[in-house]
Amino acid sequence: MKPPALLVGGCSVVVETCCVPKQWECIYGGQNATFRDGKIDVSATSSMHSFDFVSKKLAFIGQDYKIVQDYNKMMQYTIIQGHCTAVKLAAPIHNCLPASAMVASSLDMGGPDGVVIDVYDIGKIAPEYMYKGTYSVNQDGCIPFSETLMTDGSIFTLAYINITSGIKDPSVFDVPSPPCPKDTDNFVNLLKEQPAPSWPILPSLP
Repeated sequence: MKPPALLVGGCSVVVETCCVPKQWECIYGGQNATFRDGKIDVSATSSMHSFDFVSKKLAFIGQDYKIVQDYNKMMQYTIIQGHCTAVKLAAPIHNCLPASAMVASSLDMGGPDGVVIDVYDIGKIAPEYMYKGTYSVNQDGCIPFSETLMTDGSIFTLAYINITSGIKDPSVFDVPSPPCPKDTDNFVNLLKEQPAPSWPILPSLP
């Protein structure tokens, strides 16, 4: 068990723009707690995440689904059990938080030889996002650490685990066709735009 976090900063401060690494992969582990009729329902999930801000592609692979976001074509493909759903992405992506982002608090984890975690308010750095919550990164290098996402009646906590630098296998971004449609101009123009945040955050999952 990790030692408890110690709050060492309680007020918002302006810091140098936080930019996550341009190419990295990790295991994503999440736990969702839903409150219904006085009862708590807890579920857990995990998946592989690949982030390539050089090629402008992201991939999320779970047990029975694959999501590929291609920001060169501004397209997202969701493949589930041989079926593909394609939607347009409405906003570009980059590896830096907005320059206006402010650290809401900092956590000293692990004592003198530990790490300092900066915690950002998602509502302030991405007000258009459907969730409220926090986004935490390692202060040294802006390495993603965790997120807490909240809606009415639910809390979703996720952690970035076993982060590695680079992309081991670029084919992780391949989109199978079929079942996914080919990218013709006519098809893309007919698709409904799906809002997407302009910084690294959990995409819409099936």
